[in-house]
Amino acid sequence: MDWLFWVLGALLVVLGAYDVFHTLLNPSGRGTLSRAVFTAAWAATRRARHAGAAIGPVSVVITIARWAAIQVLGWALIYLPSIPSGFAYTFALDHNVVGIGAFAEAVYFSGATLTTLGFGDTVPTAAWLRVVAPVESLMGFALLSASATWFLQLHGALARRRSLALRLSQLEESGFAQSLTITPNPSAAVIIESVAGQIATVRVDFIQSAESYYFRETDSRTSLSSALRTAWQFAESALTSPDAAVQQSGLVLSSALRDLAGALHESFLTRHSAIAGNVPEIFASYAVDHGARDRPA
Repeated sequence: MDWLFWVLGALLVVLGAYDVFHTLLNPSGRGTLSRAVFTAAWAATRRARHAGAAIGPVSVVITIARWAAIQVLGWALIYLPSIPSGFAYTFALDHNVVGIGAFAEAVYFSGATLTTLGFGDTVPTAAWLRVVAPVESLMGFALLSASATWFLQLHGALARRRSLALRLSQLEESGFAQSLTITPNPSAAVIIESVAGQIATVRVDFIQSAESYYFRETDSRTSLSSALRTAWQFAESALTSPDAAVQQSGLVLSSALRDLAGALHESFLTRHSAIAGNVPEIFASYAVDHGARDRPA
């Protein structure tokens, strides 16, 4: 039966590594385990606005902990058939391994190896174990590095999203939409195209860092879900501007917003099938999903 433990352990190790790869390195950014954690937590706290604000960071921690647990369990199953005969123990542990239990000892050694702690109280003696154990340590280091990279990746995506929302809030407060329809304003075209570029960047972030969707903002001025309605108003006002350059930039902004709306609906709002293709309705549903008390008009 030893081969069965080896196969099950290897499958867990590979499946765990596969999920990390698809979450952090795949351009689509769709890890099965990470997505399941985020969507389940989001659904459970959708009505609890204050709790929902913490769901993103908490889900990241839970996902990383599950990645680590899968690796520890998988490697423990690989080591299990070789305990205690394939290891040497310190004098204090030598007579207690059987009492502790082979599985508990395997989990202990796997955890210490994955975290690269290397206590030295348990040492593999079998030749193949002396090759395999360093491989687990290398995977543990890679997991730690990947987790740190994930935090930085999400932080960058959230910073860009908040920056765009704040920019839209500032433009709205200055009466930018109204000014587009009154007099020719060539500088407005530059502003609109700049906003369109930021929206395109955020659209890519939602694809590559899908988990960033599940971070809810507490400040309405930095909440993109609240600001996208304003961006759509800018696009509509620009299309009626007497300035041809502003009209052209309005088309660019409208296209960027349609792309973003399509990505939001396809990836996160599929349950609202009736609003497919309706940009204002998609943005309204996005706002409601992120805690708006009333559906935006």
